Amino acid sequence: MHIIHGSSRTLRHHHRRQKARLGWVCLIGGLCVLNFYLLFVRGIPNARSSLPANPSPAAVVPSSPGTEAHADSFRSRLGDLRGVAGIRMMGDVESVPGPHRSSFRFDLEESRGVSGQRTIAQWCQRVPGAIERGDTFSTALHRQGFAEGQVQALVHSLSSMMDFRRCRPGERFEALRSPQGQIEQFVYHKSALVSYQVRRQADQLVTRRVEAKPEVTVVPIALRIKDSLYASMERAGESPALVMAVVDIFAWDIDFYMDTHRGDTMRLLVEKLTSAGIFVGYGRILAAEYSGVAGSHQAFWYQGNGDTVGYFDGDGGSLRKAFLKSPLKFSRISSGFGMRVHPVLGFSRAHLGIDLAAPTGTPIWAPGDGTVTFSGRKGVSGKLVTLRHANGYETVFAHLHTIAKDVRRGARVSQKQVIGTVGSTGRSTGPHLHYGMKKNGQHVNPFSQSFPPANPVPPGELAQYQETYTRLFKRLQAIELPVDLTTAALIDASKEAG
Repeated sequence: MHIIHGSSRTLRHHHRRQKARLGWVCLIGGLCVLNFYLLFVRGIPNARSSLPANPSPAAVVPSSPGTEAHADSFRSRLGDLRGVAGIRMMGDVESVPGPHRSSFRFDLEESRGVSGQRTIAQWCQRVPGAIERGDTFSTALHRQGFAEGQVQALVHSLSSMMDFRRCRPGERFEALRSPQGQIEQFVYHKSALVSYQVRRQADQLVTRRVEAKPEVTVVPIALRIKDSLYASMERAGESPALVMAVVDIFAWDIDFYMDTHRGDTMRLLVEKLTSAGIFVGYGRILAAEYSGVAGSHQAFWYQGNGDTVGYFDGDGGSLRKAFLKSPLKFSRISSGFGMRVHPVLGFSRAHLGIDLAAPTGTPIWAPGDGTVTFSGRKGVSGKLVTLRHANGYETVFAHLHTIAKDVRRGARVSQKQVIGTVGSTGRSTGPHLHYGMKKNGQHVNPFSQSFPPANPVPPGELAQYQETYTRLFKRLQAIELPVDLTTAALIDASKEAG
């Protein structure tokens, strides 16, 4: 009996092992059949029917709207078969699925030319930003979520081309950041024409300066002075920056504070610069005419052979003279040359110069080429600069707020170089510039002097200059001036009365 029971247990154990072995065989066989179906029955026929020998993005674009869903499904399976992460879809950047898990897989996708390949702009997150008031370059990047290491890497890459101290509010930047947070591209827009571009290449950031070439159009501009030159220019639809360019041209002949009067007129031929249809600035003023109480003044741009370049009058004479009409672009005479009651001392004494009232910080020009003979503080004159010029002339500038760093005793200065700013240092009742001049050691009125012009157009280039002058003069005279509404109203009233 004992032997019979032992044999029964052995038989039952044997049957259980056979059943378990049969179950594993069935499970493995089922999995093999399923894999065969998924890979060969569903995958390969679709691929054979849709995939060309050398797949390309253009080769798999659906031919009709009705096949878009099938095409998207095919692209997904094709990506999976080739080991490429992510689903490539048709449409805009916004329709592309979000973060993918590996920059290596993006490189793989790009190198294999897989259908539906995404651009780096589609693959990355775009991070825009701008410099705000009080920002440095670094603080603006930190505000947009850049890590300290990324900021330092960008600073290091851009430092060879870009001066971060000149970052101004309103300047924009944008970055393309990978799903892992790595910077792939960075662009800093310095202006409408100039940008600095950083691109990742072989695990390094490479920087280049890009300057777009603007479109240049010559346009006519006409205006009639109603109040100030600034306001009149704005009413004509132009930027006040154009005023400064005009002042620079006529700086030897016109003081635009004292010599500008209501009813004066101006005509200009100006180069306007545009980029993609957007105005970005002014180029050269090719021709200019200012007419009014102070007389009629014309200027024509000419660039000839050698050093012959600048603005000249109708006869080829240079507008540039030994001295500027005024060392300030805009000012008013608060005290003239000669005897006066001193505003601080309270009694009459000779005033050996001209006082020009202007806001604190107004730049002061050197009226002519010269050498600095004094620079610093000097008693009641406050901060003082004196210059020695050719032909026995000396100029004095007192009560300055600041003196330019490069204006030191013995230094050379050129005409129109900024030597300091208007202030109220020393014995002064308010911000102004005391402008004095000596000729051969004697004090003279700087505004009553007549200075010789610079060299005219050389005789050998006069014929060439006359061609340029004639062409520009005809275009300048063809510009119609705005009607003086006051005069027009008087004429209409006289017609009605008559």
